[in-house]
Order: sequence, then C-alpha cells, then structure tokens
Amino acid sequence: MRDRLRNAIVLAALVPVPLGLAGSPAHAAKGMEVALQDDGTFVTSRGIARDRGLELADELHVSWLRVNLPWATVVKPRKKKRPKDPHFDFTSYDGLYNAAAAHGIKLELTLMGPAPRWATGNHKRGNYKPRVKYFREFVKATVSHFKGLIERYDIWQEPNYYSWLAPNRRAAKTYRRLYLAAYKTIKEIDPEAKVFIGETAPYSIYGRAMAPLKFLRDLLKLGPLKADGYAHHPYDFKHKPNYRYPGKDNVTMGTLYRLTKALNRYAASGRLETPDGKPLDVYLTEYGYKARGKFKVREKRRAKYLTRGFQIALNNPHVRQVVQYLLARPIGRSKFFDTSIVSKHGKRSRTFKALAKWASKAAANKRIADPAQPEPNYPPNY
Repeated sequence: MRDRLRNAIVLAALVPVPLGLAGSPAHAAKGMEVALQDDGTFVTSRGIARDRGLELADELHVSWLRVNLPWATVVKPRKKKRPKDPHFDFTSYDGLYNAAAAHGIKLELTLMGPAPRWATGNHKRGNYKPRVKYFREFVKATVSHFKGLIERYDIWQEPNYYSWLAPNRRAAKTYRRLYLAAYKTIKEIDPEAKVFIGETAPYSIYGRAMAPLKFLRDLLKLGPLKADGYAHHPYDFKHKPNYRYPGKDNVTMGTLYRLTKALNRYAASGRLETPDGKPLDVYLTEYGYKARGKFKVREKRRAKYLTRGFQIALNNPHVRQVVQYLLARPIGRSKFFDTSIVSKHGKRSRTFKALAKWASKAAANKRIADPAQPEPNYPPNY
C-alpha cells in the first residue's frame, strides 16, 4: 500500500497544473482552516459510509481531517509481552488518505495512546506511564510510512486529562518526554512535517484534569521547547461561546486571549517558539456542542452557538484552524460524547446547515482556506 501511495503522489506531480495554481502549495493557502474529525466515519466506517462523510465535508468547505492514530490499535501482533519484531498496520489510514486526497482534503494525524500492554507502567493497555522508547518506535514507523504524504502530526491527546495520561501529577513531565521524542524523530525522518504541541483539554476538573495553562507552565519549567503550532480543545458545553470561563489558567473559546497572550510571552522569552523563533499559532483541534446526553443544547441554540464559536475563532488572527468534532452521531461506547451534526444515517441537522451556510459565506469572502487541488483518483489495486 505504501508503494501505491507513493506512486500516486509521483504521478500526481506529472498531471498538468491548472493555470494560476503552479507554485502555490496547498499549505500556503490563506485563511483559517475549517476542519473535521470523525474517526468512526472516516477510519472505521462504523457510522455513515466514508464516501458520504467526505461529500458532507465538502459542503462544510473542509480542508483538513484530524485523525486519531491510537498506538495500541495499529501495532501487530497484539501480545502481553513485547514482540521481538513489532510492526504496524496502517491499512485503514492508507485508504482514508487516498479517499480524502480525491476531495482535496489533507490528513492531520494525532499520535496518541492507548499504549499496548507491554509499553505501560502497569502492563495494561492504556495511558499509565507510557514507555517513551517504545513510543518513539511507534512514531518512527508511522512517519516513515507516511513520509512526504502527511504534513502535520499532533502529539498525544489531552495530556492534562487523567484518563489520557496518568498519573495526572506527573503528566507534564511524562508528556514532555513523549513530545521531545516525537518531535526529534519526526524532524529527522521528515523535516518538512509540522509538529504540534498541546492537544490540551480546556479547564481544570478537580481530581481529573489540570488547567491547560498550568499544565503548560509545568511543561516549560523543565526547559524550553520548539513546536510548529499549539493544539487545544476550547470546549465549554454549559455556556454560549463568548462566555468568559472563570479561572485564569482555563481556556475556552471565549477566553482564547489567555492562551495567545501566554504563547506570545513564552516566545518572547525563548521558552516556547517555532523553529524560526516566532510565537506559536493556535489550532483548535476539537470543538462542538452536545446534541444529546449530559449538557445537551437545544438544536436551535446549538446551531447559533456553534457558528458563533467558529466566528470568534475566525476573528482571532492567531487561530489557524477549528475542527468540528464530530460529524455523524456516534454509536457503541462513544455515544455518551455526542457533538455530531448529522444523524447516524447522514441526515443534516439544523446545526450542520447553519455551519455549512457560515462556511460558504466565509469562503466567498476568502476568509477561510480552500481545500487543496484534488489528486487523481486511483483504483484501490493500483
């Protein structure tokens, strides 16, 4: 599959470039990116079909898909003891890469847990004290496989939340080691790839989550870091998007200024900056309002809140991307976290229609980035 992907890219380079596009790489497109995440739809097709999901993504003017790549789900063979020669199966992600490319949509991969049993501190599949040297092995395999194809990697998932990285009291130290290993490995294999730090949850929850700015301070107490962007999840399920959530270290959509001020300050002091010494731009890699369950928002209000949230982000010059999480109603164990905007059969909700209308207007005004020029659609057995 990797050879087919590589050949597809090489052949795509031989296709005549339409007038006006030559010399204008997709990543140079101006405007905030409208992005989407729904692994159930796009990776496993447990909800609506992938092709249907991509058609709906087109209506939202989506230019990027954020995709979680959980370590334990792709490593083979799955054993209690570490195999002598572990390998990784990226088949589902290869298929998604090709399908998304046909729509001009790029993939942004989040390299995250759970870790396999042999790579954790308690020998259970999960996120307790993941072993850094084995995480580096996973990162190396992933980036080697997708070199030249995937432009962005996010490191871990909500490391300031106890269920994603434990124990919480040591999370900043553990995350720093994971991040440094990933950053170095990615840049050595694919120097053009971008690496995002953070992926932080929005606010403190006693005994469960550390406030993101507190987490960031703890991270930088141990020394300066480089990154190509800061990834954050500015959820606030209880309030309208411009609500100023209390707590100076919490960051929701209505309090993004706390994060951008901190990033500017850290860049000025040389503690956290891009490789060329600039403040980090912000990528809001999960956002949405609940459609059902706890904190459900009435649909008319949800449509208004979501589009207002995207507009707040658009008006912030430091924000480069907002990811709508999710697309289709989740099923199974994930159904408790339902921020979907279409039904499990793909029917558009009022919120979907409002976001599509907002995105179309923003695109017409050239405020959001356009999807890349679609690549040729090669048959699966190319």
